[in-house]
Amino acid sequence: MVNVNDEGEEGPLRPGSRFGDCRVERLLGKGGVGAVYLVSAPGGEQYAMKVMRPDIARSDPDYKKRFVHEAEVMMTLRHKNLVTVYDAGEDPEMGLCYIVMEYMPGGSVKDRLCEHGAMPVPEAISIAAQIADALGMAHFHGVIHRDVKPDNILFSADGVPKLSDLGVAKFLKGATSTTETMQGIIIGTPAYMAPEQMMDSSNIDARADIYSLGVVLYEMLTGRRPNGGSTVMGLLAKAIKGEALPDVRTMRPEVSAAVAYVISLMCSPKPENRPETSRAVADLLVRAAADGLILPKKPLRTAIIRRSKTMGGRISSFFRNIADAMDGRSSGREKGKEKGKDDE
Repeated sequence: MVNVNDEGEEGPLRPGSRFGDCRVERLLGKGGVGAVYLVSAPGGEQYAMKVMRPDIARSDPDYKKRFVHEAEVMMTLRHKNLVTVYDAGEDPEMGLCYIVMEYMPGGSVKDRLCEHGAMPVPEAISIAAQIADALGMAHFHGVIHRDVKPDNILFSADGVPKLSDLGVAKFLKGATSTTETMQGIIIGTPAYMAPEQMMDSSNIDARADIYSLGVVLYEMLTGRRPNGGSTVMGLLAKAIKGEALPDVRTMRPEVSAAVAYVISLMCSPKPENRPETSRAVADLLVRAAADGLILPKKPLRTAIIRRSKTMGGRISSFFRNIADAMDGRSSGREKGKEKGKDDE
């Protein structure tokens, strides 16, 4: 048995100690609510184990229940681009709440951005499309991530990107966000939040995750957050005003117009103007990367066609015929005027 350490640099566990059947190898990272360790099973398999801070578990029993419940939900989800959760619970001997997950030794998107800066365009689009597909599966099962950011996109040993901490923010009471909002300091996570999440995080849907992923894609392409350096109050002001993000091509000119257009849709200030599903985003990104996305030329016609796609192909044709008829009628009126002048 190991003594539980609330405040030490190693977190609540120490390297070399045992936790259940596993040996604690080393600390992988610490956050506001706990620490993550690399642990080894008796057969030599390695896992990442997240442990909640004991003081939080003691002071907030409801949060402790949500912590375990979140993991139980995640254990039911399987996708090649989601970090797999294998086990969760509370150790009866030590009183620590834990989540055992797939170990991702390839680092994170944040690590790659810090080390190398902006990514090659095809790589960034590929990562975003894969994560969008994973989010689509989670959203289908009613799980909203609420904390999509470079830190939470990890890589396996063979370079497969996977989304981690799925649903964690959904069960938080906004502890870190609230604290940082009150202090008005330069922040991390709120810089990726959709405007509606900044104003009311309790009333959002899948489109908030789509916005966050769009910001991550922007950062992967440029090496900088579009709102880099903003304080929480500044971000809130932009959210209230409904300000759009700057065009990604102002910082990365070689990004195609099609990719820039998809990012603008994902990061539209109004959720109703974003794609409705993450899987639709994945499809748009793949098509944009392959130069197979036809950009809209007439805003009115684009709005009609986009709306009609959700209602079926026949309705789409109907609206297109109306638009064509209106164009023809206008042309006919112009010809009539010219003929009248000729008659005079």
